[in-house]
Amino acid sequence: MMMRRWARASAAVAVALVAVSCSGSDTGETTVSVADPPQISRWVTLSGIEVPIGTTDGPGNGEWEPFAGFSHTPQGAALAAITQSVQLATASDRTWPTILAGVAAPGEGRDLYAAHRGLVEISGTDPEMVPTIVGYTIGDYSDTTATVDIVQRFSDDSLASSTTQVVWIDGDWRLNLPSDDTATITALDALPSELVNLEETRK
Repeated sequence: MMMRRWARASAAVAVALVAVSCSGSDTGETTVSVADPPQISRWVTLSGIEVPIGTTDGPGNGEWEPFAGFSHTPQGAALAAITQSVQLATASDRTWPTILAGVAAPGEGRDLYAAHRGLVEISGTDPEMVPTIVGYTIGDYSDTTATVDIVQRFSDDSLASSTTQVVWIDGDWRLNLPSDDTATITALDALPSELVNLEETRK
């Protein structure tokens, strides 16, 4: 199945999806529900993969630099998980060190990703394997960490969920990359009932 081929390719470079720095805003205690969808202003394309840009939840900068500037909310955490993981997964051989340093939290996971990524060359994405971001669910959320399951649809209509963790450090959400080679992608038979659906926000 196409989704399984893509999952194996992603695991080879320790990418959480397919696979921040200091400009985020700290709003203190969470006052919104994890089920509330973020307001999306537009979608941008990174190597064929569209990602949502929030009106107020981030990122607060452009796709030409590491995504940063997310709200200290479940919505900000979700948008960080989606945009940063896609940006890292699609970064070129020239730009990935800069992207990695900007979107990933320091630690064993970031070091492992760098070691794996340095061994491969990526010339671009296969159009037949490019997923569409459908939405997300949040498994766990606190003021310091969030686990986001990013739901994707592939060209053969198969569905998959990619588990991505982000942590709040230095006033922003950043990817907490896994410290082992365990795949974080799960095939789905149907969309989750608790899905925060983002597809209708595409214009």
